[in-house]
Amino acid sequence: MFWVFILLFLLSLILVPIGLIKPSWILRGSGVSRKKFLAFGGGLTLLFFILSIATVPSSSKTSLTSSSSTPVSEIKPTVASQEVLSPTPGPKRSGVLVKVVNVVDGDTIKIETGETVRYIGIDTPEVVHPSKPIQCYGKEASQKNQELVEGKIVELERDISEKDKYGRLLRYIWIDNILVNEYLVREGYAQSSSYPPDIKYQDRFVEAQRLAREEQKGLWSSMCAVTSTVKPTVKPQSTSAPSSGQSTDSLSGGSYICDCSKTCSQMSSCAEAQYQLNVCGCSL
Repeated sequence: MFWVFILLFLLSLILVPIGLIKPSWILRGSGVSRKKFLAFGGGLTLLFFILSIATVPSSSKTSLTSSSSTPVSEIKPTVASQEVLSPTPGPKRSGVLVKVVNVVDGDTIKIETGETVRYIGIDTPEVVHPSKPIQCYGKEASQKNQELVEGKIVELERDISEKDKYGRLLRYIWIDNILVNEYLVREGYAQSSSYPPDIKYQDRFVEAQRLAREEQKGLWSSMCAVTSTVKPTVKPQSTSAPSSGQSTDSLSGGSYICDCSKTCSQMSSCAEAQYQLNVCGCSL
């Protein structure tokens, strides 16, 4: 019966629209209006639909029930796998931890092993150079370096070279994740100074210097912009009275030489004779 009602339901879906156009085609000679035909046809279609549902075979009901009772947990939607990107770690440093026992100047320290360490890639103003005067911002650079590292455990990172020509260790200085070399340049206590082949962080130092100059920090400030004027060395003039020996005239600016041993016949002119009498105090 299920299939009979299904066929009648489908047939009614076809005949009802036709009957609405021309009721006489379906109900010949009945004189039924479209309104009444719609009510009759619609009711009949609904009836066939209900009967088809009511007469569904038990096997079909069982399959429908079993399919609808599938546990939700078994239905796993396919999701495209997404790669979880972890933060890229910085390059691992193979440094050595040491204690700083003394700060020599802005870019040089002494460590507990007794060795001297020179900072790579930077140069601070001189304060202890044997042949150079104290340069502008040199004391400030030394004080800042002292604040940063003296008495602390720091990490020494080597680049290519082991030591410089003075026997000092060449190293980058780290405190946690702060590169002290770069910090000193960025804050205007030092300037970038490349010494190949040790140039691992030189690009960072150059950029740090550019920013420090733009902001006029430290040795790039106006206090260090004034160049010192070099005064010419003037030979001091003797103010002592001329002796009976020979001496160069320093008073009149002339070219005569005081020489009281000369006689009149030995003098070149009357002017020289007057010079010997009046300036040198000789008696002729």
